[in-house]
Amino acid sequence: MGTLTSTHEPNRARNLMRVLLALFVGCGVVFGTATTAQAADGVKMPNVVGVSAKTVRNLLAEEGFVVKLKPEAHGPVIMPSHWKVTGQNVKAGEQIEVGDKIKLTVKLKKKYAPQSSKKASATPTADPEVTSAGLDRAHAGTACDQYGKQQYPYGWKGHMILGVIATENQGDHYFWKFEADVTNAFNAEASATVDCTVGGSNDNPQVTSFDVY
Repeated sequence: MGTLTSTHEPNRARNLMRVLLALFVGCGVVFGTATTAQAADGVKMPNVVGVSAKTVRNLLAEEGFVVKLKPEAHGPVIMPSHWKVTGQNVKAGEQIEVGDKIKLTVKLKKKYAPQSSKKASATPTADPEVTSAGLDRAHAGTACDQYGKQQYPYGWKGHMILGVIATENQGDHYFWKFEADVTNAFNAEASATVDCTVGGSNDNPQVTSFDVY
């Protein structure tokens, strides 16, 4: 469990609570009895049920908490933005400290959930490697790589073979998760992970989301 010095702990806690309040109150999520005044001696865990798993994970991770996403079903969690939180191991209102481990139970949002086996059996079996719009894995990967070169003209190297973390046919889109090396305008290089979603067909693939972190 991480610790903070006594000099900075009150300010750190208040700042974190302001960030949490700004996010979760904006999303309509309730803190219970937690207030910024109470946060001077610690941070209270908010109720994050119903919020996007990506939003919750990124915020808490950036503030120093260790976040694990546990799927109810249809796992693993490849693209957190497609999942929402349905449970949390730390109850709302309990005090948390930087470095604490927080486990969130998540569920695929309805529009991303796989069709039931009954409904699927009523239609002809489709090629699992090709989307309903006619996009295959290879063309989707090429589209992601080309898009990365456009976004990082000062230097881009997408590791589309050895650096592939996951690929998934999502029905009408293809999702790629892979590693890349990027260079910015100041010639600073960094290794990154890329989440890329591609729609359209092999003849006209369209990158619909591209997240580098």
